[in-house]
Amino acid sequence: MAETIKRRGPAKKPPVSPAPFQVLSLSGGGYRGLFSAMIVEEYEKRAGKPLRECFDLVAGTSIGGILACGIAAGIPAATIREAFERRGKGIFERRIGLPGGLSVRIPRLGILGARYSRAGLERAVEDTLGEAVGMRIADVAKPLVVTAVSATNGGHVLFDSRASDSMKDVTLREVALSTSAAPTYFPEFNIGGNSLIDGGVIANAPDAVAMLKSMAVFGQRPEEIRMLSIGTAGGVTGEVFRDGRSAGVLKWMVARNLFGLTVGAQQELSLGLVRDLLGERFLRVDVTPDSARAKVIALDKADQTATATLRELAKLAIEDVDRQRGADLAAFLRHSAS
Repeated sequence: MAETIKRRGPAKKPPVSPAPFQVLSLSGGGYRGLFSAMIVEEYEKRAGKPLRECFDLVAGTSIGGILACGIAAGIPAATIREAFERRGKGIFERRIGLPGGLSVRIPRLGILGARYSRAGLERAVEDTLGEAVGMRIADVAKPLVVTAVSATNGGHVLFDSRASDSMKDVTLREVALSTSAAPTYFPEFNIGGNSLIDGGVIANAPDAVAMLKSMAVFGQRPEEIRMLSIGTAGGVTGEVFRDGRSAGVLKWMVARNLFGLTVGAQQELSLGLVRDLLGERFLRVDVTPDSARAKVIALDKADQTATATLRELAKLAIEDVDRQRGADLAAFLRHSAS
């Protein structure tokens, strides 16, 4: 008796989840992170609940990593913004005492040593994270990923609240100081004999990292993921081409800003890759300042002019998103994470 052969059609994909997996990704940018903090504060007001309740995963790099730690730990966005604005200027000051209680600011170029000590950054981190500063990353209830780089072995470091490796016992203080140790600006941060530096070296916009984590760890497909990505109003670091021009080590490091160019280029790569994957499910909140505004904001400019300018730019970015993609933003803020 002949056997009946049943032909199988193509395997059917499981239906897309009606509740998307939402990711909040926060870029690095030094004091320009105040721009991000102001946007996060506004969106938390609109959501009417802690912002972490709107997202299934929070990722950050450098100042964005510090913000991500605070948000994932449940610290109110307004508290984070106020602390950073209050402490920001002290992060980027190097002073020596003079007779009579006076002090003067001593600029450094970061050629032979870091421009700034870690003291001001530590105070800002402690003030921003408050009681959560000593919390182990493994004890953070909200999935959290923060990037750093090992200057010891040249490898990447991902602080992951869901990981079971040796990094699970690090505190949010250690995470924050590692991810924000920008080369030439701050000293490297040591954890277990491993010298760690700013995650912006490899992932200033941690969007691609967060995307891969969503897929590999949480089993999400691209069509199930939505990402809200918030930048830091960084300007374009390019320059006009001049035939035959070349530069040596000192000129690249000081005059032509090799670090800024590297960070900007890999950030654009990360954003482009995730935008291609997610399409309309990707929402980037950022603005490129005009030349006048770009001159008064920088990674280490934290004066009143920079603060006022970042406030203006944050308002512009919020208005731009409301005008172009207000309905999409509202959907992000209505979401209740599992």
